Amino acid sequence: MSETSATVAALNDFLFPVLLFVVIFWFLCEIFLDVETQSSLRVSQAPTVLDSPLMDEQFALDGNSTNNNNTAHKAGDDLILENLLANMAATIDEHKTKKSESFDVDTERQNLKALGAHKLRDFCRDSKIKGYAAAYNQRGLDGLLEFLLAQQIYAHQIGQ
Repeated sequence: MSETSATVAALNDFLFPVLLFVVIFWFLCEIFLDVETQSSLRVSQAPTVLDSPLMDEQFALDGNSTNNNNTAHKAGDDLILENLLANMAATIDEHKTKKSESFDVDTERQNLKALGAHKLRDFCRDSKIKGYAAAYNQRGLDGLLEFLLAQQIYAHQIGQ
């Protein structure tokens, strides 16, 4: 048997874990930090900024492609932020309109109650809705109202 020298053993004890850590760290960075894809997405999301005449003029004046590239990325980031803000504003406006158009259960309950139990039961029977009789027998008119609201049947459908 040949024994390894103390120097080689010490180097192996030190270098192998360090090398193993570096390889694993590099591999994980490649998986989770895909830098090339992120920068290409940023450029592809803002093609109008890169192709604009303003950018060409600035490049012609500076003659420096790195300054143009930094400006393009900054302008691209600004465009992305503007798009996000516009989308956010549109979403907020959409939410406000939905809130004002939202369904009011109490009002709909009153509208159904105004039609009367007889008309509600006739509608359920004519529409062949199953389960309305059990709801009416257990809790009366309030039970029938709950049943109709759960079935998403509203007063304007019955009144037609």
